[in-house]
Amino acid sequence: MKKKLMVLLAVCALAAAVTACGSKNNNETTAAATTASAEETEKETAKEENAGSEAATDAEEETKETMDAELEAQGPGAAEEQEAIEQNQNFTDLENSDYTGFANQIVEAVKAKDMNALADLMAYPTYISCVQENDGVVESKEAFLALDPEMIFNAELVDAISAADLSDLVPLMAGVVIGDDTPNIIFNSVDGELGIVGINY
Repeated sequence: MKKKLMVLLAVCALAAAVTACGSKNNNETTAAATTASAEETEKETAKEENAGSEAATDAEEETKETMDAELEAQGPGAAEEQEAIEQNQNFTDLENSDYTGFANQIVEAVKAKDMNALADLMAYPTYISCVQENDGVVESKEAFLALDPEMIFNAELVDAISAADLSDLVPLMAGVVIGDDTPNIIFNSVDGELGIVGINY
């Protein structure tokens, strides 16, 4: 009887051990499956985001190509006509803007010789006559900030801009000119925003 009891206890202990192992294996399997599922979800989400970004870029390119094709189909003068329409819109936006206030921001940045402040007032790409590379065209804020501040803020430019009469500014199709002669700074409305389009030395 005692021997049977010992055997029964051993069987119970073995069954408990097997159940525990089985539960552990199941937990490990479940955890592994959950981890794999999460990784797959992350990969799918990343793929969807990349696909969305690529689709947006493709859509922009297709829109530009469509507009170019439409202008080409309209004849040789269509591009010039579209450019004239945009210039007229820019001029209207300029006339209705606080161009005197914007001119004052430019003057203050030049007086302070503040490259960052002036960079934020640019409408890129911007023409700067003292720049030798790329025919004077500065494509971005980063490219502007890489220029020599002493070249940008030379004495002649600082004196001319500091002495400018901002109460006498006149909006033109080409923009507003700060400075009676050269050196001068020209700004205009570009896509509804005021920005410097040229600095002449």
